[in-house]
Amino acid sequence: MTDQYRRGLDVELSGVGQAAAGDPELRLLSNAVWAIRRSILWILALAFCGGVLAYLLTYTADTRFTSSAKVMIETRVQTETEFTPQVSGLPLSLTSLESELQLLRSTDLIESVVERLNLQNDPEFAGEEGGITLNPIALARGLKNALVDILAGGDEATADGDTRSEEEIRREAAVENLLRSRRIEQVGDLSAVYEIRVTTKSKHKAAEIANSLASEYLTVLTKMKREALGQSQSWLTIRIGQLREDLNKLSSDLETHSIETPYSPDEYATIKAQRIKAERRSSLANASLQELEEQTNTITELRDQGNLREAVDYAAQVGLLSRSTSSDITDDAAITALDAIQQSAERKMDQLNAQLVGLQQSIETFREQQARQVQHDSVTKRIENEILVTETIYRDFVSQLGRRAEQADYLDAGAHIIERARPAIDPSEPKRSQTAILVMFAIVFFGLIGTVVRELFQKRLRTTHELESTTGVKLSAIVPEAKEDPPFETFFIHDGKLDAEMHHFGRKLLASSDVGLRVSNTQSEPEAQASMIFSNRPEGKNKLSASDTQCVIFSGASALPDEGKTSSLLLLGAVCAKANYRTLIIDCDTLTSAYRDYSRLTPDALQHAGADPEFLLNYVVGSPQAGLDILPLICGEGEEAQTVAADFLCSPAFLDLLYSLSHMYDVILLDTPPLLSAVESAYLSQISNRVLLFTRWNSTRVNSMLQAIRELENVGVRPSALVATRVDLKKAKLYGDPNFG
Repeated sequence: MTDQYRRGLDVELSGVGQAAAGDPELRLLSNAVWAIRRSILWILALAFCGGVLAYLLTYTADTRFTSSAKVMIETRVQTETEFTPQVSGLPLSLTSLESELQLLRSTDLIESVVERLNLQNDPEFAGEEGGITLNPIALARGLKNALVDILAGGDEATADGDTRSEEEIRREAAVENLLRSRRIEQVGDLSAVYEIRVTTKSKHKAAEIANSLASEYLTVLTKMKREALGQSQSWLTIRIGQLREDLNKLSSDLETHSIETPYSPDEYATIKAQRIKAERRSSLANASLQELEEQTNTITELRDQGNLREAVDYAAQVGLLSRSTSSDITDDAAITALDAIQQSAERKMDQLNAQLVGLQQSIETFREQQARQVQHDSVTKRIENEILVTETIYRDFVSQLGRRAEQADYLDAGAHIIERARPAIDPSEPKRSQTAILVMFAIVFFGLIGTVVRELFQKRLRTTHELESTTGVKLSAIVPEAKEDPPFETFFIHDGKLDAEMHHFGRKLLASSDVGLRVSNTQSEPEAQASMIFSNRPEGKNKLSASDTQCVIFSGASALPDEGKTSSLLLLGAVCAKANYRTLIIDCDTLTSAYRDYSRLTPDALQHAGADPEFLLNYVVGSPQAGLDILPLICGEGEEAQTVAADFLCSPAFLDLLYSLSHMYDVILLDTPPLLSAVESAYLSQISNRVLLFTRWNSTRVNSMLQAIRELENVGVRPSALVATRVDLKKAKLYGDPNFG
């Protein structure tokens, strides 16, 4: 059932890989999934080992016990605020809860507990006792302190400016260690209950310190309230004295002001009545004056208009002239009468004006007298009101002072210990199972992250898509990795007998190498190029073309050494020989030749071949496989031998040699040096009919392959086939490529 499931999973992942080939994002996702699948067993194994190791390491850590006490803050709002100073016991709110939490965490409270329990002389808190801890925070803090000590110079810094006594240093160390050992948290999200937890090596000590912290917190609250109460009492006492002085001063001012009263009540009433009477007389006189002015103005207008008779009648009508006199009066008499009336009216108006002036002066005098009295009365009223307010405040402050003097007997802290700490039964540290599980999860998490990151940044060619997208050449065949018996050694030791699996892949390589095209009537571009090279041989030689020779020349190229090129070409040559093709392998690898041991050439002989290339036919070596010959051109080791071989490979003599050999063999395989290490490799690829590009699976990097392709393009050569070598078939299945499965 498991095998069926794994096969089904492989099919699904292969389908995902094929679908992702056209989409870069899906391809990256597919590669990441396959990378995780390849590494998951190692990650799990490493996580298991890490968890076991972490579990075993917990036995080397110090055993610690945790005890906790709970404190509840009074949440009821005080209605009698005058009895309780509002230092603590605030109405329940997030701000007040956070304030109380900061008070519980204050260093002063910790220092009080240290002094009460004499923890500065306790080796566990004074820093005189070492131990092993697995707490990540403690480990990071210890590392930080060590780095600070190293950078600060350790004892030099102490000698320069630290003048603290040993007692102060121990006390500070105890305070810091207790701050790290205790933990204070709010129980729930909205409750006013705080849990004080203390962790030490002794269960009884942990409970004692937790209870001491809770008790000290209540003591601090009470002390703060007592200090606030004392401050309020002191302020009330001072304020009462000030109010008493203010009352005495106000009473003296009132008495002094009362003596300076301008008028008595009877006098003020008389003045008020006289002012009213004068205002009435002034109003009547003013009305008479206005009426008389209107009458005289009317008479004057009638006289000016010549209406003397009408003027006399009007004067009689308003009472300025008798009616009996005005009935039969002449014009001259009318004029005389009107003049007399005018003069009489003017005298009367003068009298009225004089009377109004006198009355107005009297009214102003009465008003000034009233204003003085009103101003005096208002000042008196103000002083009396101030005395009343001051007396009220004085009595209230005196009563508050009396109540606060009695309040110290029943002053409450505003908080209560609802659960005292008890010695723990089981240790709280180290947490073996939790530590092991946490380490396992951390290793798995970081292992997966590292695997994905490594997959995203890796540049090795492993899949068909990566190989073909990098080179632009279709992948033609693969050659598996032979871990036990490498093909090269096996071929020469066991009389040319290859492993059946290797022979199978060799035939696939032969089928994909276009050997059969040698009989085609139409030449491809590489064939035409080689034909042109052969036709340009020196004068006096037979000018046969490559097509006339019926021989196909293959050039095996690779970007770097150790790409599996030599073994793959040997495998291809052996398969060609078994297929009744006369095959020759020419060793042209001047850098990493594998045929040095089979070479009988000397540098002098190779130089002689420059004048007579056919001389090298005497150095052709047979192989265990019938029909397969080898011509090792590398005559030895050393820079001189490599230089001589490279010069010969790039000379016209080598072309003549190939021409001669093309009449003797059906297939010629050129084992060229790495493209990125030798310049003659691109030249040898240029004079070949087919170029086989070999790349080592999961080893060759993208940049190296791109440089190799660029070297071939510079000489106008495009690889005819791409071969992946040294493929680990078991591992290749885990990369999601069906061509390697």
